[in-house]
Amino acid sequence: MKFQHNLLLLAMALCGPLLMAQPSFGGTPLGLSAPAKLLTAPQLSLKGVDTDALLAEDARNQMNRFAAPLAVDIDVETHGNWTLIGDQQIWQLRISVEAAKGLLVFYEDFDLPAGSQLFVYSPTTGQVLGAYTRESQSRSDHFMTGIIQGNEVVLEYHTPADNFKRPFHIWRIDAVYTSEGTEKDLLNFGFGASDPCHDNVACPTGNAWTLERNAAARIIVVVAEGSGYCTGTLLNNTAEDGRLLLLSAFHCMDGYTPLYDLWRFDFYFASPSCTNPATAPSFRSILGSSLLAGRRAVDFLLLDVYPETAQDMELHFAGWDRRTTPPITAALLHHPLGDIQKISISSTPSSIFTSPIVWNNEVTTPANHHFRVTYSDGLIEVGSSGAALFDQNHRVVAQLHGASAVNTCNQTVGYFGRLAVAWDGTSANQRLKDWLDPLGTDTMGIDALAQMRSALVATDDGEPVAQVAVSFFVNDILIATTQTGTDGRIPVPANLPATGTLRLAFERADSYTNGVTTADLVRIQKHVLTTDTLAPFKILACDVNKSNSLTTLDMIRIRKLILTIDPDFGADGTPSWQFFPADMPITDPVRPWPPASSRNNAFTFTLGPALRLPDFVAVKSGDANGSASTD
Repeated sequence: MKFQHNLLLLAMALCGPLLMAQPSFGGTPLGLSAPAKLLTAPQLSLKGVDTDALLAEDARNQMNRFAAPLAVDIDVETHGNWTLIGDQQIWQLRISVEAAKGLLVFYEDFDLPAGSQLFVYSPTTGQVLGAYTRESQSRSDHFMTGIIQGNEVVLEYHTPADNFKRPFHIWRIDAVYTSEGTEKDLLNFGFGASDPCHDNVACPTGNAWTLERNAAARIIVVVAEGSGYCTGTLLNNTAEDGRLLLLSAFHCMDGYTPLYDLWRFDFYFASPSCTNPATAPSFRSILGSSLLAGRRAVDFLLLDVYPETAQDMELHFAGWDRRTTPPITAALLHHPLGDIQKISISSTPSSIFTSPIVWNNEVTTPANHHFRVTYSDGLIEVGSSGAALFDQNHRVVAQLHGASAVNTCNQTVGYFGRLAVAWDGTSANQRLKDWLDPLGTDTMGIDALAQMRSALVATDDGEPVAQVAVSFFVNDILIATTQTGTDGRIPVPANLPATGTLRLAFERADSYTNGVTTADLVRIQKHVLTTDTLAPFKILACDVNKSNSLTTLDMIRIRKLILTIDPDFGADGTPSWQFFPADMPITDPVRPWPPASSRNNAFTFTLGPALRLPDFVAVKSGDANGSASTD
């Protein structure tokens, strides 16, 4: 019996101007806003790819790719023009590829100096990618920018006039060679291309899966032979350290030469409502990964995603279960055809498939390695491959390998490589247990890492503060109290509800005299006499009577504490430590007074998938010079 296999089809939709790649910071290149200021960008014309030969090869190999790589050797020192404008020097190069429908640029030795920017744009449509800066770089010195539609692209690099460092070398350009030409219908991949019977994750079908959606990513797979789509899911591990361990499918790269450090992981690529949007929604991307483990027989791939470009992303780390029991009900969060995130549901029990499977790429997988799942809502398409199968307990039990020959909406049968089989293997690079259970607990499964990030508590000087007790109340009911460690991170309780009103109450049981000496009185006196100025959070630290002013009255209370006349700052005074959100706006650094509600060490948030818990600044009351111990 032969089954249809969601074999990696090397295809990618053109990226529109609203889509975000790895971190970029906006702006408009001078070539579009003020072209008269620049020298005319010289044009490098490249011969197009052999479309007929590529299509013939695709037909033989079932490689439905849309673009092929061109080897190039482009450097800012040997190509393009430089223009000096004030304290900036601007480099530009215009590249055209014969008959190309789109262009994708790949870089090596990518190292942008501080203060530099890189733009990539179309000279005809005005589509702009960037600005890319030093903060856009990942761990690798490889880099890629999104696809520019058309057969021409302009590269524009800005750098300070006194900088002469070589920022990158361009070694590859992918040329789109298919006859189709718009973002939505290019090989029927990308935004808007999936079957209309799919439910968006924001539909009622996905109401119970609002956390898990932030674990699933669309993967742009980059191999030496082209680029394509798959889906992956972040998994928790027994260390619960937030390591970016992403599960996908082995066949996403099987038979090709993967360039893992150029794989891109697009999170939050989803409609905000049940209705398909008219334009592609924005998303956040992480660039680069390393291979940890994989095995063809059970079709699993585990990647270590580079964390450098993942800052401030509210990601979810899914729980997992390696027991042999098939799920009673199941859900699949995936990106069919590289489209926005969809959800498929199975409301009937799955089973272990007891026969070998012969896939259409002539790979045979052994008996008992897969779950057989029948969907009651949704289907499987290319690009869905690698998506995690969640059981009724919201734990991952398998990843998608492919579908049977009958693949219709609401009756599709899918086959998933089982986590239980992938757990063990002959070596660490062929099994999951070394990575998902680094503590060696031999557990059969774990729940998801708490849905919120572990926020940082630190002084205004950036020093982490330990032993801060944080009580979590939801709808005024105490859920749990956790305590910061030496890293200053707040552990988030695993049993936190997904919705409701969250109140965080902070307290650090510490001596009031910690860090409070006569040296602080000297600093405060200079501030009061305007011979020196304290930093905003130091001002808040020394306003111990909470009068929203810093006067000699505060100095009197601090002096009484130092002289042991009083044990604290009075019944109406501040506690030993005060806490403030790090993103608290301070419009006047000399008068940084927050609302009264922000001085009670308690903060209220609305729970939900959009919640982004801020970091917090810990302020030792009475300490003007930052000498208090934070251990």
